[in-house]
Amino acid sequence: MSSLLLEVDLSFFNRVYMGEKVTNYIWCIGIVAATMLLKGPVAALLTRISSSLSARINYKEHKGTIREMLFKPIERLLQTILYFVAVNQLDSLLDRIAIRHSMGSNGKINIRLGDIVDHVFYLLFILFFTKVITSFVDFIYYLRMDKARVEKNYSRIQLFPLIKEMTKLGLWTLSAFWIMGSIFHVNVPALITGLGIGGVAIALAGKETVENFFAAFTILSDKPFQTGDIIKLGDTEGTVERIGFRSTRLRNADGSAYIIPNQNLVSQNLVNLSACSSRRVKVFANIKYGLNHEALAKLIEMIKDAVRTVPHIEEPVEVNIETFDKETFQLAISYQLPHPLPDDASLVTLKRDVNMKIFEITTANATLGTPIGTS
Repeated sequence: MSSLLLEVDLSFFNRVYMGEKVTNYIWCIGIVAATMLLKGPVAALLTRISSSLSARINYKEHKGTIREMLFKPIERLLQTILYFVAVNQLDSLLDRIAIRHSMGSNGKINIRLGDIVDHVFYLLFILFFTKVITSFVDFIYYLRMDKARVEKNYSRIQLFPLIKEMTKLGLWTLSAFWIMGSIFHVNVPALITGLGIGGVAIALAGKETVENFFAAFTILSDKPFQTGDIIKLGDTEGTVERIGFRSTRLRNADGSAYIIPNQNLVSQNLVNLSACSSRRVKVFANIKYGLNHEALAKLIEMIKDAVRTVPHIEEPVEVNIETFDKETFQLAISYQLPHPLPDDASLVTLKRDVNMKIFEITTANATLGTPIGTS
């Protein structure tokens, strides 16, 4: 009796519905269910194994960052592979379903649903696989940058972002060629040859972009400044925050951000204030005519003495006649500030204090004007 029941049960699993055995349907459902239940723990395990490939990585110390950067891409890649295995159990069923497409006078073609599913899963696999690799690049970049900041290696701090972006750009470019060749059956060698010819025209059309790109390499190799340096280009002054492919970002003392094309930084006169032990500041004041020589000499000494009373001001403090206008002449007041500034001082505050001192002197005399600018 039991052997008869066993034979009946086995015959049920061997039954065929729409070209597939019952066992194949069960396997498909089981794999999908197992994927949904176990994708999190398995992805977490793979994330930890991947991060431990380097003996210098402390998993506990970087656990949050590892999970944020690597967990999701690995989980999605794992899901794609397992769902493909599940759907592949029903390949006979999918191959039986065909989509007819009219080609006009050339007749009709049949596209099997199984081929469409295979191509869709292959596309998702390439995308998520590339995402996993680029996430590893981001994670390695995070570790190297963290170490460079601890060691205060400013050369690496400015070089690593460029290397990361170039590596990721190269990976996604290879991924695009992989997709075009494997999914859309494009002749990739012929496409690359065509892009090489068209690249000349693109380079000519994007001349400024190409110039800025190569200027970035000039900055990184010649090192006129590094990330964290304070530089001055014309009237623009700020701290270098980032050196990119096209531009460099500066942050002014008042918090303003400046985006400067790299070509401007290598083609114009640039002052690296961080390379100086002190920095020179200049302010101008318009003076009305009517002072004799003795009164002007006294005024100059009063301005010098007032500027010297401001904390952190260094010698020499100079006051000279700059230009002559129709109704006024211009005094140029220059002084030195230490670089870097002490922790309890800021450039904006010191300039304001000096200008206020000059304003007090000028307003104490009816014939004087007020400061009109600094450099």
